[in-house]
Parts: sequence; C-alpha cells; structure tokens
Amino acid sequence: MRDMFWLRQRNDSAALAWYFQSLILPDAETWFSSEFGDVDCEANDLGPNGCLGPRMAWYYTVTAKTLPESFALTLADLAHESLVDFEAVNQTEQCAGPMRIVPAQELVGQFTTVPVLLSPWSKLIRQNEPVYVLWAFNESKETTLNFFVYSQGAFRYIGMPRPAPAEDYRQKKYSEGSFPPTSPSILTSKQLSIKDVLIQLDKVQRTVVLRVVVDREGKPTQVSYVRGAETFKGAAIENTRKRRFERPGFGPHGLHPNVFCLAVAPH
Repeated sequence: MRDMFWLRQRNDSAALAWYFQSLILPDAETWFSSEFGDVDCEANDLGPNGCLGPRMAWYYTVTAKTLPESFALTLADLAHESLVDFEAVNQTEQCAGPMRIVPAQELVGQFTTVPVLLSPWSKLIRQNEPVYVLWAFNESKETTLNFFVYSQGAFRYIGMPRPAPAEDYRQKKYSEGSFPPTSPSILTSKQLSIKDVLIQLDKVQRTVVLRVVVDREGKPTQVSYVRGAETFKGAAIENTRKRRFERPGFGPHGLHPNVFCLAVAPH
C-alpha cells in the first residue's frame, strides 16, 4: 500500500495500473476449487454447497472485472481521508485483530462472527488458510479493506466470496465475463471515528487479548490468554473471571456468543 501511495504522489499511472491489475486472483477457478471443493458440478440439481468452488470463481469474475478501477477509487479515498497507516491481519487466527490499535467493536464484530458461522469461511479456518483484512487508520478514524489471500507470490484481493446462484450456474445464465453490468466502487468498510481509548500508545501496550467461554448465565467458565502484554495477563484474566456477560443467544443487541474474544487493558 505504501508503494501505491508513493506512485500515486508521483502520478505514475502506468506503474499503479500494474499494481492494481496484480491484485486480481490469477486462475481463480483453480484456487476457489482447491479451497472450497468442486464436487457435484455435473449434478442436475445443485445443492447449496454443490460445485461451490467453481460457482465462487464464476461470481468472482464480477469483482475482478472492475477491481483495478475500484482499487484506484479506494486508494484516492484513503489518501483524501489521510488513512495512511496500515496493518494486515490474518483473520483465520484465533482472536484475530490488529496489534497497533485497539479496534472499534463495530468493525471487529463482522469479522469475529461471520467467518465462524458461514461454512465456507469455517473451512478456510479449519485448513489454516490465511485470509487477510487490511486495517487503515490515523489518529482519529479507522476502516478496513477485506479480504485478501496470498497466492502465486503476491497478495490478491478476493472481497467477500460468494457463490453464484446454483440455478444460474447450472443453466449458464450468464456467460463467462458477461455478468450484468457493474460499476467500480470504493472497497473499504464504513469509516468510524476512533474513540478516546484507541490508538493511545500506553493503552495498546497494556492491552491483553483473551478467549472467554461463558455458561448459560453469562458467567466465565474458561478464560485463556491469547496475546498482548504478558505483564498484565494475570490481572486481565482475574478481572475477567469476576465479570458477568450477556447470556448466550439472541438479545436486544444481536447475537451473544458463548465463546468470544475480549481485549482488556488493566488499570
């Protein structure tokens, strides 16, 4: 990303065009098929997970078609907002999150729940296949750009993978590369203001990330250290064991899992 910003400042459009083009996943059908499978592709009645890899690759052509233009818009927007500090996070690691900031829960939530709940993502997690989220931030706000994978010697942008509808794929409703027209768009998540507790160096240095398991009443039954300041992990674990959390299940603020990650900064 820093190279892209430098080239943008130099107005080197030719070099930037090469970078943007290199973000497209090469041989997408092979990659998606190897990760998500290609069983039952000849079946007349495809189930929800039938021929999943090729269907994802087929849909990816929509993303790839406009990716260079979309990434150019995204880079310009990040520059305009001065979001020029970056950290790439492997989202399939336990309690994944950036180390240089304590991120806003609104951004973290969609990553800590969705990959676990959706079967395609859970397969990547089980296979320990790295899938990266790029965090962009400054001292007042933050955003994310997701998702990337490392393939054939470079990082490639895959966005949010989704399979083409089984019926459309079976009937070949759209030929390869001729999906309904789509327009380039900014690829980042919504921008959020960083709260006072974020990006404070002393706060980040004291932060401990824990994995917490709670019972049906919201009482912690297991609290384990994942990463962060080892000096404070004992206090963080002890304080967390004394806390009570929302009961697992659906509540007024959405889904409350019984297993979750928690960032704690002891005083």
